[in-house]
Amino acid sequence: MNTIILAGGKSSRMGQNKALMRIGGIRVIDRIAAELGPESDRMIVIADDPALYEHMDAVLLEDAPDFKGQGPLAGIYTGLKEAGDGPCLIVACDMPFVSARLGCELVSILKRNDRDAVVPIHEDRLHPLFAAYDARAAETAKETLMDGKRSVKALLDRIDVEYFTIQGESDAVWNMNTMEEYIQAAKLAGRGDGNDL
Repeated sequence: MNTIILAGGKSSRMGQNKALMRIGGIRVIDRIAAELGPESDRMIVIADDPALYEHMDAVLLEDAPDFKGQGPLAGIYTGLKEAGDGPCLIVACDMPFVSARLGCELVSILKRNDRDAVVPIHEDRLHPLFAAYDARAAETAKETLMDGKRSVKALLDRIDVEYFTIQGESDAVWNMNTMEEYIQAAKLAGRGDGNDL
């Protein structure tokens, strides 16, 4: 599978680039790559500033020029287009506890049931930024953006999606948007003191 990491840029709520924040002494994006890399045929990183990620064994891309700065859907489109075909695992850069086991399960369902996407649900909340997509959804993602719709939900409404309720592994879809959640992530990682700030 292709793993596509949406690295984005500076977060308005966090006030800095979440991908580069450290948890347990390791940058979040490197934690994600270490977890998913062994299961990936290729890793693709979509970022505002790809130069920040030159240390990674990955294809580094900016959003497609026509959709630059238009949020996660633009990153999904760019990544799926680069992948070309086959299953892809999309993951946002603010999810420090992603699970390769869950990611592989989502991809397995995608292939087995020939879906355009498989999106996990936890506690009635969709998690389309840790989900499996077939690269063929790129064209629909492009059409959605061209129609002026920027939400990932707008894409999901147009493609064949299977929703997969997860029981355990809630940390796998947990993301951090605020400094308080970052401190919580540091504690969850076992540091207990949040001293990576």
